[in-house]
Amino acid sequence: MQFASVPKHPVDSRFESIFKYHPVMPYDPPAENILDWEDIAETPVIFAERLSERLDIELYYKDETVMPSGTWKDREGFVSIHRLVKNGVTDLVVFSSGNTGTSLARSASIIKGPRLHLVVPWASKKRIETCPEFFNADYVTVHFFDGSNDECIVQARTMARTMSRQVEGGFLNYARREGLKLFALEVMFGWGKPVDWYVQAVAGGIGVYSYHKAYRDLGIESQCPKLLGVQAEICAPMVNAWRAGASVLEGPHIPAAVVPSDFVRVLRTRKPTDSYPVLKKIMDGVGGRFEAVSDQEILEGLRLLYADDYYKGVFHETGVVVGLEPATALAGVVKGVFEGYIRPGERVLLNVSGAAKQGDVNMRWLEGLL
Repeated sequence: MQFASVPKHPVDSRFESIFKYHPVMPYDPPAENILDWEDIAETPVIFAERLSERLDIELYYKDETVMPSGTWKDREGFVSIHRLVKNGVTDLVVFSSGNTGTSLARSASIIKGPRLHLVVPWASKKRIETCPEFFNADYVTVHFFDGSNDECIVQARTMARTMSRQVEGGFLNYARREGLKLFALEVMFGWGKPVDWYVQAVAGGIGVYSYHKAYRDLGIESQCPKLLGVQAEICAPMVNAWRAGASVLEGPHIPAAVVPSDFVRVLRTRKPTDSYPVLKKIMDGVGGRFEAVSDQEILEGLRLLYADDYYKGVFHETGVVVGLEPATALAGVVKGVFEGYIRPGERVLLNVSGAAKQGDVNMRWLEGLL
């Protein structure tokens, strides 16, 4: 969101949760009747004491598993649907590997429009079926497609042309970027501690972009922490390009196919050609980087999330298990520590981006921990 001048007060304390940040967001609760559209609460930040001691860093989790749909994409879902309503868009074709689609469907079902046509990989079918309450058939239709993320994106574009409907723009979608920016605003103004590293798993990389965008929009880009974007080795095009020192993502960096893996459900975007050049410049600017982790490292990352008592307590109280994407991100932190670019004593914030959906996590992987 571009400002003629940065608002003097980014937080309006008259409002709660996501609405308090309206001075730097594309919605205006004082002028719009939208307060009953959403009630997303800010998510907690948890100090991982035992794992911090083991890794010799100061590690914190921002626990997004408590979001209404169990994923950090709920903020994005609200802002995107608000934008469509504001602009009179009645139908939208969307690709989603699961979380974005679920959050969009949830918001569309609450707000009662617009109509969403979701193209979802068959690999995410169980994830979608886990939460039918978010998919009001009057406003959401799901089309499962047997293909990779990239093939599903092409399918969504084809479907939109056939239906004469608009198609969601992925990384280039302004509303999605703004919605995810709320996460960083909560960190800056809700939690308030500066960090040395912000870490998350990435496919197309819109989350990393949006985290940086929050600082840029506030005119404090120089205060943005180092960013670590973690990919699974079976589909790591950004890591391949990064290691090659490339400014754009080209053929040699793109996996010919994505090897099936029980540990990689949604991080399967082979050709993020639009986003990588943008993210490369951001990484160069903040001293960040991309990292790849193996299936075994993801499994170890998942188990390490239970080294402290917090997520054990969450499981016993609610049955929620942390998803594979946060496990992937934590595996990247561990790798960064052992390779030495995450230095002793540095403060690291990990985006625990969501809970596992049905079929994502084999509970035998957590044997002896719960």
